[in-house]
Amino acid sequence: MDYQQSWQGASTGAQSRVDFVRSVYLWLMGGFAVATLGALSAPLVGSALVSVAGRFWFWVLFGVQFGTLMFASRVSRRKPLNRVAYVLFTFISGVIAGIVALALAQGAGFKPVFMAFGLTGVVFMTLTVTAFVSKKDFSFLRNFVIVGIAVMFFGSLAAAIFHLETFSLIISGVAVIACSAKLLWDTSAMLRTDDFGDPAGFALALFVSLYNILISLMNLLGGRRR
Repeated sequence: MDYQQSWQGASTGAQSRVDFVRSVYLWLMGGFAVATLGALSAPLVGSALVSVAGRFWFWVLFGVQFGTLMFASRVSRRKPLNRVAYVLFTFISGVIAGIVALALAQGAGFKPVFMAFGLTGVVFMTLTVTAFVSKKDFSFLRNFVIVGIAVMFFGSLAAAIFHLETFSLIISGVAVIACSAKLLWDTSAMLRTDDFGDPAGFALALFVSLYNILISLMNLLGGRRR
């Protein structure tokens, strides 16, 4: 009897984990869909921002993106606010990605844009499969990720403010490595967690890592052609 109850409990737990992981990736796919809409509307949004904010339009857009990210992180467990916040953040991120892609295409064509998307997909699939197959705990990457993201954030700000193109490429390389490590860490945490109540939070973390990898790869590939 005890054996049967234990088996039923383990089976129920395994099914709950499968449902949780499925929910995380459904959220993530929804974020991709919304970001695509944002990218397609990038020319219109960019023009509107230029007319309102002038030469500071990109900083305004970046501030809105950061604000919606903080909002989405805070309300990730609160329905329906989590859906609203997630849609806002992924849409704004899509707009920024679209603007970066258009700027890159004007100078170097669309080839580096497509390459960046393809490489981001390869990184995502490779690290996801690695986490699923190995079943390892990658939390040991925590300190590396924290330092790497801090360097990425402050380095990107410095490069943008002082127009340091070579330094910007270096920071993009750091960002690709740090966000790849975070993607592996977050996927591992998703597979090992016993808290199944925050699929939106995990999807948000995965989306942010993939977004930063994409933007950084576009900068790297475009920088090689400038």
